[in-house]
Amino acid sequence: MNSGDDGLEEIATAFGRDTDPLQEYESRFHQVDADPLYAYIERVQIPKDASESTLKNYHHSFDQWQNFMAGVGRHFACPNDTHVKQFMRYLSDERDNSASTIQQKVRNINRAYEWWQEHHAFPHPMDYNPFRIALRETDLNGGEEKKKHPPLSVEDLRGVISGCTNVRERLFLVWQLKLGLRVGELLNIRLEDIALSHAEIEKWYPEMGSADPLQGYSDAVYIPSRYKREGNKSHRPRILPLDDEAKQVLLHYLPTRPTADTQWLILSQRTFGKIVRGDRVNEIWKHHFATHNESDRYRNITSHYGRYFFTNYWKVHQDLPRELVQYMRGDKLGEYSGEAIDEYLSAYFTDIRDHYLNYIFKVF
Repeated sequence: MNSGDDGLEEIATAFGRDTDPLQEYESRFHQVDADPLYAYIERVQIPKDASESTLKNYHHSFDQWQNFMAGVGRHFACPNDTHVKQFMRYLSDERDNSASTIQQKVRNINRAYEWWQEHHAFPHPMDYNPFRIALRETDLNGGEEKKKHPPLSVEDLRGVISGCTNVRERLFLVWQLKLGLRVGELLNIRLEDIALSHAEIEKWYPEMGSADPLQGYSDAVYIPSRYKREGNKSHRPRILPLDDEAKQVLLHYLPTRPTADTQWLILSQRTFGKIVRGDRVNEIWKHHFATHNESDRYRNITSHYGRYFFTNYWKVHQDLPRELVQYMRGDKLGEYSGEAIDEYLSAYFTDIRDHYLNYIFKVF
């Protein structure tokens, strides 16, 4: 993601042009209370009957863009192409977003920018689009080799977990490491998705384990597919065992969970509702792995690292058959009919349960 000048300043000066034409409007945008990004949603997307998931994607893209630009000290409505490239690098290196996800987020913001260009209320010139320039000049699939995660051992993980005394944050770390969950999947878990053999907890939370796929199971968690629960990304559902450590952190967390009329397992400590922003969990990961994120040689450890370590552990260190690792990750497994969901889950859960419980790494 190179953003070198390549003599463009000299060329711009020769022809009386400006390589940062939006900078002059920044101070005036800071004086405006209205939000230009959400004006686009209100005036374009909502009248077009955009779906709830589409609106959610726009809100998420806009929130990340606004937060990023605030961090670099520039109003989000007045970027140059270097800012956009830096944002793309941030999504790749800090957020572990895939190339397709980065492109989608930038295109979402670009649609609002193009509306600003067309609408007479905005000063954005038609001959300058920093988002299109950044997308054209950035190779998200190649170029400089992507940094790798630092080579942490299970002993390193134990050191981090032992230093985490917050029971809620410890649940985040341990469940993502031991279950390979994406942050969205973690935040999307409902009480009904967890079958736990514990009499006292069952009294507090009688709804636990009531999801249909969990009938007949104990000490297990059900992760629905993207087709059954909005926000999940896996193509296939899965049921995963809960070992003694996963159960322990859950049992420590549940008594501290706010009492609220909602089924979500993890709740916001401020609103007592569902957490919708995964970057909250990312910040927790970066905080607890801060000493491992100091080297420029390696990629920062964020919540995605749990899924990475989980996959690497079972594929490389345990040499588990590929299709079983794919099942535990929720990946595609060739041809599959949704009509046989119960048989599908039962067969694979039986295949992995004993091996998982016997060989899952220990972090305490």
